[in-house]
Amino acid sequence: EISDLPPSLYDAIRQFVLVKVIRNLGGQANKHCSMMVNVSRFVDIQNTVRTFINMDLKKLSAAVKANYVMPEAVSQKNNEMIILKRVFDEQFQGCGYGWAEVKMELYKSLVSIRTFVVNSKSDETLDYKKYSDEGNSLTAIAVGGLSLSRGLTIEGLCISYMYRNTRMYDTLMQMGRWFGYRPGFEDLCRVHLAQDSI
Repeated sequence: EISDLPPSLYDAIRQFVLVKVIRNLGGQANKHCSMMVNVSRFVDIQNTVRTFINMDLKKLSAAVKANYVMPEAVSQKNNEMIILKRVFDEQFQGCGYGWAEVKMELYKSLVSIRTFVVNSKSDETLDYKKYSDEGNSLTAIAVGGLSLSRGLTIEGLCISYMYRNTRMYDTLMQMGRWFGYRPGFEDLCRVHLAQDSI
């Protein structure tokens, strides 16, 4: 039974939000941008994780909406803004943009994020082509297990959060999708793994 998400996953979500902003600022607003959360093969757990992620995004959106245009002295009194700035300073300081620029784009990026559960029982498919055909891009957090591990293309993958392990390194590489080129944003990609997997 899941009562909350681990702090590392909350940090990974904030990294994803910041990566989306940085990519937008860098002229990649019309490109797909994705995060993968692969923590369990059980559908019920995947659904619960998605619910927690949605609650977190809602809370984060409310905090950003109230603070992103405020002076720093005001916005840095909000805990969510403090954490976002900490993650930015720790992870993306050398991205070519300052916190002031990033902060102004936070809300627009946050509200574009959609969450999906990717498994055999999903009622909504992670369909990048549908968005491309409409002239749009998709910003997605995909939560899943076996269906995420094989076959499915995850467009614009920036953040991988994996809690599942295997003894075979090539299987782990395949499950985590850590191959191929990410032109224009390879420096922004982050992989979160359990210590055993590392």
